[in-house]
Amino acid sequence: MRLALPRPGGRSDGRLPGHRRAGERDCDSFHNPRRAGGRGRPVTHLLAIRHAPVTVERVFYGQMDVPTTLTAAEAAARIAPTVAEFAPCTIWSSDALRCREPAALLSERLGVAHRIEERVREMSYGDWEGRGWDAVPRAEIDEWMAEWQTRSPPRGERVTTFTERVEAWWRDLAPGNHFLMAHAGVVHCLDVIAGGLRWEETIEQRLDFLQARRFSAAAAHRPT
Repeated sequence: MRLALPRPGGRSDGRLPGHRRAGERDCDSFHNPRRAGGRGRPVTHLLAIRHAPVTVERVFYGQMDVPTTLTAAEAAARIAPTVAEFAPCTIWSSDALRCREPAALLSERLGVAHRIEERVREMSYGDWEGRGWDAVPRAEIDEWMAEWQTRSPPRGERVTTFTERVEAWWRDLAPGNHFLMAHAGVVHCLDVIAGGLRWEETIEQRLDFLQARRFSAAAAHRPT
């Protein structure tokens, strides 16, 4: 998701918790009590990087799988130094291939557990998924865009519902460093949940493919 549509009127890997391979990191070992919360307070740090460029344009692809211009190996290789420097204890992704496959390769390369999480899927566009912007009646798009924060595409997902499921995942993260191979819409949710922005503000901020964002929250300051 990125709400970059024409304006209205205009144009798990199955292992038990605590069981780690050699070299895997313990989440509780990587919080920095001096950042985002003060001395001694556990902190959650998240590095989120948007997936590789996709080959489709002007299409509502949302949760569906679409090809990318880079292979999973190429995408993983490009971001591996940044992820390795961040030293995550867990690598997260949705089940979409454009996120899941590079995340799995990073997991193998860095010796860090990979967890697939449905709550970090992109927003669902419902009946519009897979359809080009020009294939959906202009009036339907205008009607949705006029109230996009409270309405959903036909049989799709409201932005409020989308934000709530991403927030539930964020609240459940243990203290420590986490990496997310992310969708743009999920990063926008995190801007709202953890970055203090309004939705109107975050969608005006460009998020390029393979661009990174960082988020931190002390346990006592996290949303409840």
